[in-house]
Amino acid sequence: MNTVTFTLNGKEVSAKAGVSILEAARQNGTTIPTLCHHESLHALGSCWMCIVEIKGKHRFVPACSTDITPGIAIETDTPELYAIRKKNLERLLEHHCGDCSGPCEISCPAGCDIPAFVSAIAKGNDSEAIAIIKNDIPLPGILGRVCHAPCEDECRRHGIDEPLSICSLKRFAADKDIESGNRHLPSCKPKTGKKVAIIGSGPAGLTAAYYLLRDGHDVIVYDSHEAPGGMMRYGIPPFRLPVAIIEADLEPIRSMGADFICNTVFGTDITLDSLKQDGVDALFLAVGAQRAGSLGIEGEETEGVLSGIDFLNSFASGSTVTPGNRVLVIGGGNTAIDAARTALRLGAKSVRILYRRTMEEMPANRTEIEEALHEGISIDVLTAPTGIKKVANGLLLTTVKMTLGEPDGTGRRRPVPLENSESTFSADLVITAIGQNVDKSVHETQGITSAMNGTVLVEPATLRTSIPWVFAGGDCVTGADTAVNAVRQGKLAAKTIDAFLDKKTLGTPPMTFHSSYGARDRAPEGFYRRATPSPRAKAVELPMHLRISGFDEVSTGFSEEQAREEAQRCLRCSCISKNDCRLRMLASTYDISQECGEEEHEDFSVDRGADVRFEREKCVDCGICVRTLEETDAEKTTTMQLLVERCPTGALS
Repeated sequence: MNTVTFTLNGKEVSAKAGVSILEAARQNGTTIPTLCHHESLHALGSCWMCIVEIKGKHRFVPACSTDITPGIAIETDTPELYAIRKKNLERLLEHHCGDCSGPCEISCPAGCDIPAFVSAIAKGNDSEAIAIIKNDIPLPGILGRVCHAPCEDECRRHGIDEPLSICSLKRFAADKDIESGNRHLPSCKPKTGKKVAIIGSGPAGLTAAYYLLRDGHDVIVYDSHEAPGGMMRYGIPPFRLPVAIIEADLEPIRSMGADFICNTVFGTDITLDSLKQDGVDALFLAVGAQRAGSLGIEGEETEGVLSGIDFLNSFASGSTVTPGNRVLVIGGGNTAIDAARTALRLGAKSVRILYRRTMEEMPANRTEIEEALHEGISIDVLTAPTGIKKVANGLLLTTVKMTLGEPDGTGRRRPVPLENSESTFSADLVITAIGQNVDKSVHETQGITSAMNGTVLVEPATLRTSIPWVFAGGDCVTGADTAVNAVRQGKLAAKTIDAFLDKKTLGTPPMTFHSSYGARDRAPEGFYRRATPSPRAKAVELPMHLRISGFDEVSTGFSEEQAREEAQRCLRCSCISKNDCRLRMLASTYDISQECGEEEHEDFSVDRGADVRFEREKCVDCGICVRTLEETDAEKTTTMQLLVERCPTGALS
């Protein structure tokens, strides 16, 4: 075989004669970036990404279309080449426009690939859908019911009609998995012999357990309650989240090998020392925020005043709770709404919620507020309590009307009392639900450092506490937060604990280029023009007389037909080629951050047959598709497949 000797990046090497510089470099283990090149097609060098420098001649040539010659000296990676390639990419990207990842998946705290699982449901592949979901969300039955759905807030269908029912579709996939009798279980790595203890079995603790088990570690989960589930079991009533669904989401974690030890209090029944003696290699503290916030008003300790947490916990634990006829609930979060709806089902004739800001500022899920109003619960806004006292026929709550002043530290306008606006409310039971705090006595007795507000201090990137083998996450770190944010913390904890046990150092993940159409309803007009308006699916709900007379789940979820139709409403804005897009890889490598250009083509999205979609906005005119048509002698279907496979930008899919 004839060979050619040449110099590559200062080193003398050889390659087969008659090949391009690109191929000669590849034969010697050096990769030169390309965009318009494909090994089976005639080389053009039009993208100018594979340029190299010919030393001594001070000129740049495309490596794909320039043959190697004896004695030539080539540089493939210099600051000047980097700058030229970056400028070429920026030029190409000026007219490239599209979503790499959909706004829904970007806004999901758990990082779920929403477009992929929705697409699987649309195709009728429910097993694929649950596998995709459980790659990022190990509690899909629970999250499909109680997640506050930030993904739906960012859905691009806002530019047309109503957002996709993403949470309900997640619930559909989870329920189908439960009904199948053949539950999805992830493949687990071989056993490592390492043991991890988790304190708390809420969403953060269970999520961490799932991923640590998947990594091959032994996991023991401790909880102070009688059964696992944390505030999901003891703080969310069954008409929103049935206990059977909690158990169904726990079942795979048990099957993976988790041990659950309940009625065990950290700091009393078990300690850091006892866990160490028991062979625990790492600990994840996920005790949540379970101490009720204080109103700070006179009479708060009066008999007949309960916190929302205690009220819901008593009911969930099986204690008899008699609310009386008149119930007042103070607060505007999910706990307040849940407590009010629970009191109604326990026999209260009148339930009123008092909130010191406006309805729009209530932190509870919108759907839960609407359900409460639909069930006959009244909400008095701009009303704040000032005192509680015992009277002959129950309790008397004094309030004052509020107005909104200047924004406070949260960005919301601060409630300000109005003079001479006092009024009173009579009640048999007053439920206070103005927030939840972390009980720092749980961890401070073990020497784990906390902040002034009781939250555990951790390294944000690793969730490591002041004790090297102890990690913490969820509400005990963030303060009272949502379940999906706790899942995110549990995932991060599992990742960093796995690295700690394996004595690996986690580096900073590289930045990934992301192209975007813009805000949820600001995509190019042609993007929305291609979609047909269609109503958002509505799940069947229990009739009112059955709903408020018991604790059966209010929503029955989607039927199979509804789920398929709703999944078809997805606009598929996420690029199907995002994980292997050559343009995106190059833009990430060359650290490019560029907004979509404003140029818009008349035919934004055109079907080209054989189920192939062409998106002109993503095309960078690399020419690969044209050369494939010109140079390929194959059946039409095969040719279309080649076009899709070879497209380096996802313009063809």
